[in-house]
Amino acid sequence: MKKAIAVPVIFFLCAILVMSLYKLYPYEIGLVTRFGVVKQVLREPGLHIKIPFIDELTKYSSRLYEYYSETASVITSNKQTIQVDILATFVITDPEKFYQTSRTIDRALRRLDDVTYSAMLSIAGRNTFEEIIVHNREPILREILAITREQTADFGVDVRTVQFKKVLLLAANEEQVFRSMITERERISIQTRAEGEAESNRIRSKADWDAAAIVADANVRAARIKAEGDQEAQAIINRATMNNTELYTYLKQLELYNTSIRPGTTVIIDPRGGVFRNLLEP
Repeated sequence: MKKAIAVPVIFFLCAILVMSLYKLYPYEIGLVTRFGVVKQVLREPGLHIKIPFIDELTKYSSRLYEYYSETASVITSNKQTIQVDILATFVITDPEKFYQTSRTIDRALRRLDDVTYSAMLSIAGRNTFEEIIVHNREPILREILAITREQTADFGVDVRTVQFKKVLLLAANEEQVFRSMITERERISIQTRAEGEAESNRIRSKADWDAAAIVADANVRAARIKAEGDQEAQAIINRATMNNTELYTYLKQLELYNTSIRPGTTVIIDPRGGVFRNLLEP
């Protein structure tokens, strides 16, 4: 009889012991609650003990959570409707606060979806489609991240990143956007060509001015060198003819021939002598 009673008692005690023990892995956070009140937050891996039937254990991951938003339609500043999917990552930084505000990951994701959609709706209304996907993409994502962090600060989570997973333009707006993009590219092309022509004219004008300056400087230097050469030549002639009147006379006659006789000029020479007598001498 005693043996028959002891077996169920031992079995019951073993069951109580098993229900009292729980294991945490290195990537898990354990939250022990008693009648809905948080009693203990455990981060250390290993075996831990709780009171069975009274304490409840809730586990969360300490790793990075990924959130994929549902496709949401928003209207841009230029009245175009776009569809946006957002990818966000977050970690649980305060398990107790997270339990009190969200309790489950699914509920936290729904609340995060509301926050990101509200932020995207507000920001899209201040930007065009082109700015969202190209020109202001990074600033817009940083602003969405800042708003999301501010509004989820009381959730016990830290939102690490926010990215666009997909941004689509409705088919009804595609043609208008394509025309707008073509017009913008044409404007940029015209502006680029105009700037290129202006730069070409500036370079050409500078080159012409530099060339003119170089030629003028060269002419001045050539004239100065020629004048110095003429002066030196005259000085040499003066020294050579100073004591030789015949040479001086001869050089003057040559100078007269050079200045007075042109090609095709007929010269009548007196054979008895005169100024042109030297032309008759062999």
